[in-house]
Amino acid sequence: MHNFMQHFNFNPDRAFWIGVERERLIADRNGAIVPWAERILKHLGGSDRFTYEMSACQVEDHVGPCPLDQVMEGLTANNRSLSLAETALQFRQFPDEVGPEKMPLDVYPDPTGRYQQIAPVLKSEGKLLAACQVAGTHIHVGMPNHETALRVYNGVIDQVDRLCDLGDHSAGERMRIYRIVRPDFTPPPFPSWEVFHEYALEQGFAENPRDCWNMIRMSRHGTIEFRMFGVARSLKEVFSWAEECHDLCRASLTATV
Repeated sequence: MHNFMQHFNFNPDRAFWIGVERERLIADRNGAIVPWAERILKHLGGSDRFTYEMSACQVEDHVGPCPLDQVMEGLTANNRSLSLAETALQFRQFPDEVGPEKMPLDVYPDPTGRYQQIAPVLKSEGKLLAACQVAGTHIHVGMPNHETALRVYNGVIDQVDRLCDLGDHSAGERMRIYRIVRPDFTPPPFPSWEVFHEYALEQGFAENPRDCWNMIRMSRHGTIEFRMFGVARSLKEVFSWAEECHDLCRASLTATV
C-alpha cells in the first residue's frame, strides 16, 4: 500500500496549478495523415514542451504546470513553435479529433520501449487502429496531498458525462472509438486509498498509474486528470476547458470539507 501511494507525486506548492496536454494528428500538405512525429520533434530541438505518442502520426505539446492565468501564454507559445515547424517541414495539423480508418499505424520508436510492448498486444486484439486514430486534450489540476486528491476526485467524477459532451467535436465518434480500447472508462468512487489500491490491483495498474485509462483519474503527476476532451477549435476553447476543470476541483473541495 505504501509503495502504491508513493507513485503519486503531490506537491502542495503547485496545488490547483494547471497542466495541459494536447495531442495532434499530423498531415502532409495534401491532408493525408503521415508518420512524421520523429522528424518534427527533432526539428523542435528536444524541447520538453513537445513529445510523442504511441502513434508516429501524432505530436503532443505540454503547457505547465502553471497557475491558471499563465495557461494561455503557454498555449500561444507552443502554437507559435509548431507553426514555424509546419512551414519548415511542410506539414500541417490535422483539424479533426478522429483520423481516417486507413491511416498509417506506425508506432513511434519510444526509447523507453513502452509503446513497443503495448502495440503488439493492441494489434493482436484488433485495437491498434482505435488507439492511434483519436487525438485529444488532457487537463491536469494539481493536488497538494493524497487526502485532498481523493476528496476532490470523488467530488468531480459525477461530471464525467457532461464534460465528455462539452469536449466533443466528432458527434460522439471519438468516444465510440475510445470504447474499443477501453469499454468502460467511467471513473468509480473510492471511499479510501485502500479501496483505490484494491481497484488498481484488479485493473492491473498498481505498479504504473499510467495504465489506468479512466476519463478522470488521479495521476502519477499528483493531479486530477481530465482525459475526455477532444481537439479544440481555438486556444480560447482549450483555456475554457482548463478553467472549467480548475473551478470544478475548487468547488468540489469547498463542498466536501
